[in-house]
Amino acid sequence: MPKSKVENDMVEKQKIISSLTLMDDLFMKVVLQDKECTEYILQIIMGDSTLKLKRQSLQKNLSNLHGHSLVLDCLCEDGNNNIYNIEIQNTISGAEPKRARYHAGLMDMHYLKKGNHFSQLPKSYVIFITAKDVLHGQQQIYHVERMVQESGKPFSDESHIIYFNTSYIDNSPLGKLAEDFHALETSKMHSPILSKRVEALKNFNAYQKGDQEMNVLLEQYRQKALKEGMEKGMEKGNLAKQK
Repeated sequence: MPKSKVENDMVEKQKIISSLTLMDDLFMKVVLQDKECTEYILQIIMGDSTLKLKRQSLQKNLSNLHGHSLVLDCLCEDGNNNIYNIEIQNTISGAEPKRARYHAGLMDMHYLKKGNHFSQLPKSYVIFITAKDVLHGQQQIYHVERMVQESGKPFSDESHIIYFNTSYIDNSPLGKLAEDFHALETSKMHSPILSKRVEALKNFNAYQKGDQEMNVLLEQYRQKALKEGMEKGMEKGNLAKQK
């Protein structure tokens, strides 16, 4: 017997769920709702096992004085008041240097309150987690810092940019984290913290019982697919008009 529309819909959704990895920005935002996962990722990237977060905000919308807004994937603050912006980027254009500069600038404007002195700006870190080697230096991680050209000494404004290249996998803590970002199966993940969270989210039985997080995620995928379909239809229509 042919499958019903409901059955086909379930099969399609199960395919989507099983195909998700941490490099999928929509899925990653759901994973990071568990602050322990955010802490673990930052601990590995920063090389600091003691790092703890006191607050975080997902999909934080910041804007400049002219109203040019930017939605940050994950904006958080640790116990020492250092601030971090974590971004998942699968395309080179999404992690270009001037985008990193803009992210850092918006973070500064957001955190420096009226009447505060510039010295009260916290240390800030813009962290791009990329699918490819965006900076083409064949490195696993890049720390971008300002320096005085004439002396070669650092310009200590405490604004930092980090690129984490997840295409570079080895047996180091960073390499294992990179592998976890691309793992389809939780049994192949190294981190118990991340694998436990991903396992819970990808449990299709939990979704069928009404798991709110995954229902919201799958609706976002549906909207994304509809938008992409409409855009492709418009492109085809424009090409037809040109012929």
